[in-house]
Amino acid sequence: MNIGRWQRVARKAAIALWPMRVWRRYDQQARRAGLDRLYLILSFDCDTPQDIEAVKTLHPWLQARGFKATYAVPGAQLEQGREVYRALADQGADFINHGALPHMEWRDDRYWSITFYNQMSAQAVIADVQRGHELVQQVTGRQAVGFRAPHFGHFQQPEQLGLLYRTLRDLDYRFATTTMPASALANGPIYPTAGLYEIPVSGTFRAPLTILDSWGQIADPRQPVVQDTYAQRFIATISALQARRVAGVLNYYVDPAHVVNSAAFYRALEFARERGLESLHYGDLLERIRI
Repeated sequence: MNIGRWQRVARKAAIALWPMRVWRRYDQQARRAGLDRLYLILSFDCDTPQDIEAVKTLHPWLQARGFKATYAVPGAQLEQGREVYRALADQGADFINHGALPHMEWRDDRYWSITFYNQMSAQAVIADVQRGHELVQQVTGRQAVGFRAPHFGHFQQPEQLGLLYRTLRDLDYRFATTTMPASALANGPIYPTAGLYEIPVSGTFRAPLTILDSWGQIADPRQPVVQDTYAQRFIATISALQARRVAGVLNYYVDPAHVVNSAAFYRALEFARERGLESLHYGDLLERIRI
């Protein structure tokens, strides 16, 4: 018997089965929370001036097809695109607090990330959250009840999340959506923590620990347009989860400027609509749960 060969076969089989074991546990947690099907939450991180122009095209397209959009806009960009974002709010768009300081800067012919909470003092983080809260209300005319920290993966330590949740609780927030897909796989698509709810972002069926976002699906940061791999992974995930009757939430976010000219993005959403995936705001999800 070729033991080495059978060990390789067994290892490949275990790897192939791993996603389904993960999603089965996720499904159980989702159903305990009161969810009986798969839902879609679309949010848009608007970190650059290009996003201001992009949403003017993107939002009407989404509305016409029944997709609910949530916008996470740093306060600096809210002020710059005040008229556009106020108009979106008046049209039913939802806004969450994304802090106040700018998240990107232009240099060397492309945008680079700045403002990392893990590099800031606790006092500076608190001040940025509070100022972001004020700017959402000033620009949109509504009080934010949800929050997302800048740059996923950089503010995930328990003490960091504890600081964030305490700050949000003092502002009477209902939820945060600031943790990685691993949090959803460990705790479910939505779970109570520190007096509010956390709604982690999502991965894909085959790579459940890896965020499916727009930045990870562009070929050139100097010409950031989402490639066809985005549609392939989006569609494959919906197909696989629905075929296995997995309940839960695909909590996906993109940058508007990365997708507004991407055929792959529109193809992915048209597939979701054809498959009857209901689109929610975060508040809609909170109304459906029983935890």
